[in-house]
Amino acid sequence: MFKLKKLIFFTIVILFLTNHTNADTKTAILDLDYILSNTKIGKNTFKELERIESEKIRDLKSEEKNLKNQENKILASKNIISNDDLNKKIKEFQVTISNFNKIKNSEIEKLKKKRSEEILKLLGLINPIIQKYMEENSISIILDKKNVFIANKNNDITKKLIMLIDENLN
Repeated sequence: MFKLKKLIFFTIVILFLTNHTNADTKTAILDLDYILSNTKIGKNTFKELERIESEKIRDLKSEEKNLKNQENKILASKNIISNDDLNKKIKEFQVTISNFNKIKNSEIEKLKKKRSEEILKLLGLINPIIQKYMEENSISIILDKKNVFIANKNNDITKKLIMLIDENLN
C-alpha cells in the first residue's frame, strides 16, 4: 500500500513538472514563401530573376526557330542535291542540334543556380530580422506553415514579419 501511494505521488509530480515545462515553450508559424514573394526586397529579387530568365528563354527560342528554319532548308534541298551532300548536311545539322541542346541545358542549370543563390542571399538578409523578432517576443520555435497540419491563427506571424522586413530593408 505504501509503495502504491509513493508511485501515485511521483506520477503526479512528474505530470505537473512536464506540463509546466511545455507551457514555457512559445511557438509561432510563418509562411516563408509568402514572405519571400511579398516583401519589397523579395518582389524586387523575383522580378529581376524573372527578367533575366525571360531574356534567356527568348534567346533560346529564337535560336530554336533559326534551327527549325535550317532544318526546313535541308529538307527542301533533299531532291536538289546528291545523297552524299544531303547526308553530310544532315550530320552537320545533327551536330549543331546536339551543341544547341548542351548549351540550352547549361543555360537552364545556370538559371536554376542563380535563382537558388538569390533566394539564399535573400534568406540571409531576412534571417537576422526573424531572429531578432523571436528574441523580442520570447518565441522558442518558428515553424514554416507548409509543415504544420493545424494551428491557431493567432500564432501566424507572417504579416508582422513582412512589415518588419520592409521597414528594415529599404
